[in-house]
Amino acid sequence: MAVKNSLLSSVYNYYQADLTPKSSRFDSHKKKDLQKVYRDIVKLSKDEPVFLMDRSKALEDYTIHMKENAISFRNNIAEIGGLSDDELFSGKRAFSSDPDKAEITGSYPGADDPAELELDIKQLAGPQENRGHFLEKDETGLAPGNYSFDISNSTSTYELQFTISESDKNIDIQRRMARLINNFNLGLSAEVVENQNDEAALVIHSTNYGNRDESGGHFSISDDDTSQRSGIVDYFGIKQVTDPGHDAVFSVNGTEYTSPVNEVTLDGRYSVTLKETTDPGSPLTIGIKPDYESIRDNIISLAGSYNAFLRATAEYVDVQPRTNLFVADMKWSSHYYTDALSDIGVTQDEDGNINVDDTKLTEVLKNGEPTAELDTLKDFTRFALRKAEGIQLNPMDYVDKRIVAYKNPTVPHYANPYVTSAYSGMLFNSYM
Repeated sequence: MAVKNSLLSSVYNYYQADLTPKSSRFDSHKKKDLQKVYRDIVKLSKDEPVFLMDRSKALEDYTIHMKENAISFRNNIAEIGGLSDDELFSGKRAFSSDPDKAEITGSYPGADDPAELELDIKQLAGPQENRGHFLEKDETGLAPGNYSFDISNSTSTYELQFTISESDKNIDIQRRMARLINNFNLGLSAEVVENQNDEAALVIHSTNYGNRDESGGHFSISDDDTSQRSGIVDYFGIKQVTDPGHDAVFSVNGTEYTSPVNEVTLDGRYSVTLKETTDPGSPLTIGIKPDYESIRDNIISLAGSYNAFLRATAEYVDVQPRTNLFVADMKWSSHYYTDALSDIGVTQDEDGNINVDDTKLTEVLKNGEPTAELDTLKDFTRFALRKAEGIQLNPMDYVDKRIVAYKNPTVPHYANPYVTSAYSGMLFNSYM
């Protein structure tokens, strides 16, 4: 019995995953959204006539698919630009007037576009540095044997050991020590640098930035109390802190700030990586500007979503001839808007599809924001959304049905908020 139940469960899960419509985050609604839907249904039902219709399987498929197509179109518009006038075709992005000095890595826009910020970078954050002595590369002053030294940070102390042979020169030992430090992943980076006098020095940096001088620094190096031979730290001079690390120093609109790292957040809106200092008296600008590439992508996506919605609806013209009224209304009403959009490369063909000339649109957007055309696109989008929401609210509107009686418009009558329940019942017919 358990095997049978497991098999049935697997079959159910398979068909549920395969047949369940794709959900969107816009399919969930707040309480006020559902209240608006209810009010719209009540308003719609006041003048709805009494009618009879054919309760066939074909009708069920038609109404369900019409509603799903309308929901899909609405969700697509919400995804690409939002459903409010403030969001639609209002793509914006943060910018830096000098990305080589300060790079925008993220932005968190608020309700209103913020004023531009003046950023003056006086100092970048840097790591602690222990720079050793420059020594002759091909000489050595250390006796062969086993050596060790300790590296300490704020939480732990590590002992590193290695062996010096008779043939080892200063450069060999320095490179070996650098590899040893790097391989232990101690939060340090080591390298050997050379100068023009054919000398080499071992340089060690902390991977963390900022000034920690008051807390003992990022790290310390010593061989005063190790298990093997000592003297190597003083010989190479790596105990001496040549730079304790330093904080970034910058000002925003004249107010100075410090940061132990070069990745900072400005005004709670911009994530910025400080890369170079600015010249005195020449701050760079951080702000918000129109993102023409985003606007372009949204217009192309709108056209694609609209065309898909129109094609999906037109497939039912032969099944439910009244659907042709909806398709014709969409086509001819769209002409009113598209006639004013040819200058930005948006046109309509004889089938009602919206076409976008990508090259022309991109060129227009680069030369400046076409405010009038974008306002027309918003009007067109609102028109298409109203038509889609009408089908979403009452998918029975374009069904071929027999009118039995119209309500008397001269006398008050009760609203029937369940006028669209015929559609809801179809969803459960297969279970009855």
